[in-house]
Amino acid sequence: MKKLLILLLISNLIYSRGEISFSKQQKNKEDKVISETENITKNYSSKIINISTKELQIREEIVNSAKTQLGKPYLWGAIGTNSFDCSSFVQYVYKQSTGINLPRVSYQQAEFRPKKNNGLKKGDLLFFETLRKGRISHVGIYIGNNKFIHSSSSKGKVVISEFSGFYQKTFRWGISVI
Repeated sequence: MKKLLILLLISNLIYSRGEISFSKQQKNKEDKVISETENITKNYSSKIINISTKELQIREEIVNSAKTQLGKPYLWGAIGTNSFDCSSFVQYVYKQSTGINLPRVSYQQAEFRPKKNNGLKKGDLLFFETLRKGRISHVGIYIGNNKFIHSSSSKGKVVISEFSGFYQKTFRWGISVI
């Protein structure tokens, strides 16, 4: 009987230790899952931040590249480096700053990506109907603060203009290439 009591006591202790050990294992597993979830969330968040930071850098590069062309002459049909028309200007800037090849003429560029009328960001392309109703005839690059840069036939060179007055009236839509 004494042996049976000792055996029962030992088995209770072992079982009890097993429960404690099992509880610790469960707690450790739960802690590990929480830790892994937190790490995944942190990694995912940092990737979102990195993507956003990368996009901002690309957009700034587009604007900076465009500004280096300020004052270069406008020439209808020109294809770039020394003189531009509006579409060759944006085509050149995008190729130089991002490696993206845009279509050659403004009305084709206007269909390159989905259209948007609000939420414009630096580096977005702006399309205008300046000559006749129903056809895109001018393009520029939004640089922020209600301004855009373009190769202007009326000014005869690459300039920065306010997105107001004539340009606001003739604006049709923008696109985000990035």
